[in-house]
Amino acid sequence: MTLNNAIKIIVTQKAALTPEVTLFRLEPIEPKALPAFTAGANVEIEISSAITRAYSLCNAPEDSPAYYEIAVKLEAESRGGSLAMHKEVFVGTELTISVPQNYFPLVKKADHHLLIGGGIGLTPIMSMAYSLSEQQASFSLIACAPSEEKLPFSKTLDASDWQVRKHLSGRENFDITALLNDLPENLHVYCCGPNGFIDMVRQQCLTLPENHFHEEHFAPITNDTESDIELYLSESDLHISVPAGSNLVHVIREAGVEVDTVCEQGICGSCVVPWKDGQPIHHDDCLEPEEREEYLALCCAGCQSSKLTLEL
Repeated sequence: MTLNNAIKIIVTQKAALTPEVTLFRLEPIEPKALPAFTAGANVEIEISSAITRAYSLCNAPEDSPAYYEIAVKLEAESRGGSLAMHKEVFVGTELTISVPQNYFPLVKKADHHLLIGGGIGLTPIMSMAYSLSEQQASFSLIACAPSEEKLPFSKTLDASDWQVRKHLSGRENFDITALLNDLPENLHVYCCGPNGFIDMVRQQCLTLPENHFHEEHFAPITNDTESDIELYLSESDLHISVPAGSNLVHVIREAGVEVDTVCEQGICGSCVVPWKDGQPIHHDDCLEPEEREEYLALCCAGCQSSKLTLEL
């Protein structure tokens, strides 16, 4: 993986936010400021030659930031990234990162911004809160976790002068419908967290215009095929039978063809490939509708036809 405008950084701080979530401060090795970033942005980190992952920046955006901060949750079923960050990265570790990219930006004009983060999904929400506070914009924040102990940034939220509501009693008791009715009409909602959490929040926001609800996933979207597929990789001249219930990326890799994936959430665009001769199902957040007529983000793609051709 070749990172976009690679930057050499060093880890200068590693601190536990919860028993599972660790904060990392990243500073440039060369004595100059890092590229500016906007709230909601992420950077790709080359953790090893085999592992590159995207993480949201959670510190306050500035014109010339002296450092970036990310928070990483140690996942029970880690794909390797979170485990490596927790077990192999320490203060003094040197890493390579990309320039910041933003697929989850704030809307410039809104009467109120409602920020909602579930667990580790608070990371981009924090940078949004810092930015909106600096702008003196109207916003409120809902932080959700199973308990206070498992809520990242809890002390920071308590010390802020932001309008913060903590929800620590489970998804079944989460209801913001009354709150939405009391907020201005030109309201924009931003939600980040596990897929099921986002689905629940989205359902409660159906009264909003569709383009007033913004989301970013922190877990791979379910993309298993529903029926058998015959896959043809044109560059490799390879036919692959894909059984129902299989993941396209996994099957292609098992056939010996490498596929770049970073976020595996359809956000970063690292796995985008041209397609034809089929009916793919798109679940990504990185392609425009017209781009999907030619390209497919493999990490979160499905297929509703019996055959599909990919330029791989």
